[in-house]
Amino acid sequence: MKLKLKLFSISMFLAINVAIADSNSTFTIKQIRIEGLQRIEMGTVYSYLSVKAGDTITPEKTDEIIHRLFSTGFFQDVRVSRQADTLIIDVDERPVISKISLTGSSELDKEELLKSLKTNGLSNGLIFDQSILDNAILGLKTEYYNRGMYSVVITPVVTQLERSRVDVAITISEGSIAKIKGIDFIGNTVDSSNELRSLMFLSTGNFMSWWYKDNQYSSDKLAGDLEKIRTHYLNNGYIDFRFDSIQVQLTPNKQQIYITANVHEGDQYRYKSIKFAGDYKDVPADVIENLVTVKPGTIIDQQALNKNIESIKNKLGNYGYAFANVGPIPEVNAESHTVAYTLYVDPGKKIYIRNINVSGNDKTRDVVIRRELRQQEAALYNAEAIKRSKDRLDVLGYFKATDVTTTPVPGVNDQVDMNVKVTETNTGSVNFGVGYAQGQGIILNGGITQSNLFGSGKSASLNASTSALSRSVSLSFTDPYYAVNGTSLGYDIYDTSYTPNNVGISPYSTETIGARVRTSIPVSDFDRINLSLGFENNQVSIQSNTAPLRFVQFINQYGSSVNAVPLTASWARNTTDSALWPTRGANYSQTLTATAPGVGAQYYKFDSVDAWYFPLSDDFTWKANGELAFINSYGSNQIVPFYQSFFEGGPGSIRGFYLGSLGPKDTDGASVGGTKWAFLSNNILFPLPGVKDNKSVRMSLFYDMGSLWGGNSFDLTAQQMFRASYGVGMLWVSPLGPIQISYAFPMFSQPNDTLQPFQFTLGTMF
Repeated sequence: MKLKLKLFSISMFLAINVAIADSNSTFTIKQIRIEGLQRIEMGTVYSYLSVKAGDTITPEKTDEIIHRLFSTGFFQDVRVSRQADTLIIDVDERPVISKISLTGSSELDKEELLKSLKTNGLSNGLIFDQSILDNAILGLKTEYYNRGMYSVVITPVVTQLERSRVDVAITISEGSIAKIKGIDFIGNTVDSSNELRSLMFLSTGNFMSWWYKDNQYSSDKLAGDLEKIRTHYLNNGYIDFRFDSIQVQLTPNKQQIYITANVHEGDQYRYKSIKFAGDYKDVPADVIENLVTVKPGTIIDQQALNKNIESIKNKLGNYGYAFANVGPIPEVNAESHTVAYTLYVDPGKKIYIRNINVSGNDKTRDVVIRRELRQQEAALYNAEAIKRSKDRLDVLGYFKATDVTTTPVPGVNDQVDMNVKVTETNTGSVNFGVGYAQGQGIILNGGITQSNLFGSGKSASLNASTSALSRSVSLSFTDPYYAVNGTSLGYDIYDTSYTPNNVGISPYSTETIGARVRTSIPVSDFDRINLSLGFENNQVSIQSNTAPLRFVQFINQYGSSVNAVPLTASWARNTTDSALWPTRGANYSQTLTATAPGVGAQYYKFDSVDAWYFPLSDDFTWKANGELAFINSYGSNQIVPFYQSFFEGGPGSIRGFYLGSLGPKDTDGASVGGTKWAFLSNNILFPLPGVKDNKSVRMSLFYDMGSLWGGNSFDLTAQQMFRASYGVGMLWVSPLGPIQISYAFPMFSQPNDTLQPFQFTLGTMF
C-alpha cells in the first residue's frame, strides 16, 4: 500500500512538472482556449488577457496572465498549459452567493443584521469567500456583544449549487442578555457614586427594568452614560475631568457584568473674564456682546458657554454671515483655578442666496411651499428668516418632515443655494370612527377631509358625528391664500344638535342650522385678524317640567325658534414651533362675538384662550394654558340665551369632575351654566417612558384650576365656585384616532359635585 502511494506521488509530481514545463515553453500562439467557465462570459476572460493569437508566449507573459486573472477576484484557481500551438487556460470560478438566509434572530432586527453582513462584504450576488464569511460572522457577534448578548452562537452553513453558486444559511442562537450586577466608580470625591449612577441610563435593575431594560448591558448606552457624566463635570467647572479607565468584566457564565470606572475629577474652575477679539464688521458690538450670559466669578458651565457661542453665530447669520466662526480661546490659571476666555469672532464673507431648490413635493405645488418661505432668492442670507421658513412649513400639516439646508455654490465664495426638502404626509382621508367618551357614550363619526386639495393648499371637508351629547354635520371650504398677501376666505354650512339632557348635565336641547363666511387677514408672520359673518336658526326645547326659571323666561320671550346673525372678530397670534407637539412659543386667541340687533336675542361674548410653552429640557416642556370668558346681553329687556352659557368640568377644563357638572346649578341640581369663566392649567409634558422618540405620545403631570359663576339667582362668587384638580394624563395621536386618558385628584369639591377621577376618550378609525 505504501509503495502504491509512493508511486502515485511520484507520477503526480512528474505530471505537474511536465505541465509547468509546457506552459513555460516559448511558442507562437495560434489559438487560445478557455476551459472551466460556468457563469462568467468568455469575452470577460478575453478582456483581461494580455496576449492574442499570433503573439509569442513567454514565461513572463504566462505569469502575467495568471496574475491578471487572479486579480479579478473571479477565480480561485488558474492553470495555463500548452497543447501543440494552442494556449489552454483552465480556471475554477469562485462561487457567487445566490441567497443569504437568517433564522433565530428575535432581539435584533433581521434587516439590521443583513445590513451588517453587507457591510462586511457578504450579500446576494457577491463573490463568496470563506474568509469574508468568517469576518462577517465576527461582525454579527460584535452586534450582539454590543447589546450584552455574550452567549450568542452563530452557525453558518454553505451549500454548493450548480453553476458555481452557493447558498449561505446562518442560524443564530441568541441566548440570554447579560445583566448588570454592579456599577462602581473609583476616584470620585465631589459626587458620590450614587449621584453618578443617577445620571446613567444603565443600572443594576429596579422594579421598572422589565420595561426600560436598563439592566441589560449595551456598549452604546454605556458610552452615552459616560458622556453624560463627563458633561455633568464640565458643566460644573471641572475642566480637567477624564476617565482614566473603564473596565467591563463578564462572569465566566456570560450572564453577569460588572462595570468599574476610574475617574479623575480635578479642581473646580471659575470664569475669570470673557473678552472679545476679531472684526465684527457691520454688526454692532453690543448686539454680539450682550448675548453672553455667563458671568465672571461664576462656576464654568461648558454647556452655557457653547449656547452663548451658538447664539452669537446665529446673530451673525442674521446679518448675512452664514459661515461665521466664534472660537473660544481659554487661558487657564491653575493657581487661582480660573479661566479667562477670549471669544475670537470671525464673521467671514457676507453670503447671498442664489437659488431656492424645493424637492420631495410630489403632490404639493411649489407655490404652496414657496409662499411660506421668508428667505428669498437673490437676497442676503438671514438665519432667522431661514428658521422661520422651516417653522411655517412645519405648522402647515402637509409634511411629515421638513429639512432646510444650504450648500455652497461651486466656484463662488459668497453664494449658497437653499435646499428645501419635504416629506409629504397624507392630507386627505375618508374615515369612519367609533369611539367612547365618558359623559358622551358611544361616538360615531365619519367624514371626507382634504387639507391640501389637489396640492393647492386649499382645504375642504365634510364631517358628521353623533353621540348621546351632540350630533353634527358640517361642510367647510378654505382658501388660505385668497389674496396674494395671505388673506384667506372660507365658508361653512352646519347642522348641529346639543342634548345635555341625555347625559344628565342640564334639562334642555338645541338644534342649530347655520352658515357663515369667514376671512383671515395676516398682520405679521405671527398675527392674524379673523372676521366672520353668519346666520343661525336655533330650535330650543326644554326637557323638564322643573326646568330652571331663566330657561322658561327665555322661551316665553323669544319662543322656541330663535334666529341670530353672529358677527365675530378675533385676533390670533401663534409663535409655537410645531402644530402637533409644541415645545416653545405661545398661542393666543381673543374672540369677540356679537349678534346683530333686531334679530333674536341680543348678546355679546368675549373669549380669551391662550397657551404658553417653555422648554425645560430636551424632553420636558412646561405648558400653561388658560381661558377667560364672559357673555352678556345688550339692549333693553334682553336675555342671554341659556344655551350659550359656559359649562365646566371634564376633559378640556377641570379634569376629575364629571363633564359640564361644575358651575351654577338649579335647586334640583341641574347645571344651568355660567356667564363668567376663568380657567388655568399647568402641565409638565414629557415623552412616554420607553418610547422617547415616538412623536405621537405625550404624558403630562397637570394642575387644573378654575371658576364658573354668574347667570343665576344665587349670586355665588368666583371664590365660592373655585375648583381644582391635579393628576397625570396621556395623549396618543394614534393611527386609529386620538386617545386621551387622565387620572385626577379633585380639590375644593363640594357635596353636590359629581366626581370622576378617571376619564378617557377613545377613538377607533376604520
